[in-house]
Amino acid sequence: MSNSMIEYFGYIGSFFVALSLLMSNVYKLRIINFIGAIIFVIYGYIIKANAVWLVNFFIACVDFYYIIQLKTSKNIFRFIKLECNDIIRDFINFYSQDIRKFFPNFEKLNFEELNYYLIIRNFVIVGIFAYRIIDNEKLFIEIDYIVKEWRDLKNAKNFFRFILENPDFKGKKFITETTNKEHIDYLLKVGFRNIENNIYQFSV
Repeated sequence: MSNSMIEYFGYIGSFFVALSLLMSNVYKLRIINFIGAIIFVIYGYIIKANAVWLVNFFIACVDFYYIIQLKTSKNIFRFIKLECNDIIRDFINFYSQDIRKFFPNFEKLNFEELNYYLIIRNFVIVGIFAYRIIDNEKLFIEIDYIVKEWRDLKNAKNFFRFILENPDFKGKKFITETTNKEHIDYLLKVGFRNIENNIYQFSV
């Protein structure tokens, strides 16, 4: 391997380490940092820099340990149905800027008319789900939001499993509208299907 190729290898490792620091999700941070550390282990071994590969080998082991912990740890989920109250308002106000990315018109809503679920994971409020009733069959999702640090799909998959098992929603259809690609990817992953141009539906 030429010196220039070895140098590029080091740059790639640096890129992954730097990228990991931009991750708000701890699991993603560990995965990307692990990749960067492994690259530096190889890089350090090639250039015979023991200090480089030994330290990064230790970092990779630590990352691997926490990846396994995060992947296998049990979570406690609670979904609490609420009417609009101070907790709901404070949560929405605190995360309003990020919520707006996925639901740009949410601030025009009449919050008093919506039905809410707080999404709680390991006794931490991690998200909010708000919908309005269209008719006896259809429910329109106005807000379906999880804070950045907890976005790993476990919240959504457990919540929609709860919806499927809840007799109150039997025969209902949850509808939402979006053009946000990230939001669309999320909807498809948790079981929604596209029924019109920008309309997605989850049938119970």
